Amino acid sequence: MKFNSPSHQLANSPILLVAVLSLGACASPVAPKAPQVTVDVLSYLLGDASLWPRVGNHSQNQIVDLARREVCWVKYANARRFECWRWDEHYVYHAVDHGLDGDSNESYRFTDGRWLPRYLPGGTAAASPWTIDVSRNQIVWFDPSCRIDPARSHAFPYRIRAWIEPRVDAGPDLGRRDALLFEYEPYDPAAPQPGAHERFSMALGAGWYRWERSGFVDMFNRLGGPAVAMNRSVWCEAGS
Repeated sequence: MKFNSPSHQLANSPILLVAVLSLGACASPVAPKAPQVTVDVLSYLLGDASLWPRVGNHSQNQIVDLARREVCWVKYANARRFECWRWDEHYVYHAVDHGLDGDSNESYRFTDGRWLPRYLPGGTAAASPWTIDVSRNQIVWFDPSCRIDPARSHAFPYRIRAWIEPRVDAGPDLGRRDALLFEYEPYDPAAPQPGAHERFSMALGAGWYRWERSGFVDMFNRLGGPAVAMNRSVWCEAGS
């Protein structure tokens, strides 16, 4: 005669089976994590073509090249004076500033150049901004002949803080729009105390319309002015 062991009897017990099923039914399912809300900053950086060119304190025109993943702004109605940023899936990068004060033929670029996240976390505000410290950046300064100026090329760290503000008044032509604001603050690597910063304002669907530094506010938010194309040939290193 063959006898089942006690453990075998328990394993086949209908009471135990009901108990196991009951415990499984009582277990709370793991709630899926809600997807993180993000904002594509290109919706703020790239203004609708119908809203360009613009005037204000000076003339400014937006040039978008989707193949290059690049946006440039031609300043002062001068094809040789422009600033360009580029992007990938991770960041927006400062590519070149060829529109220096004083109508200079000099220009500069950054070796790192991370400027903004491509996707800004939702819920950012002035009190809780997105931030980055680009501590290993170098500035590369070009003279009018595109030769590197060693005296002005050196370590150039900077910090960025960025956030969204709802329903900002961008002027009578652009109206009230959500705006991406960010502050750029270069600092001395030997004494990294807070210094003077620049603030950029980008309106949703309209692009860059305001810049300020040390109390000076530069506006280019009124429709009109010449649609000047940029002269890419003056970009040192062939715009690479």
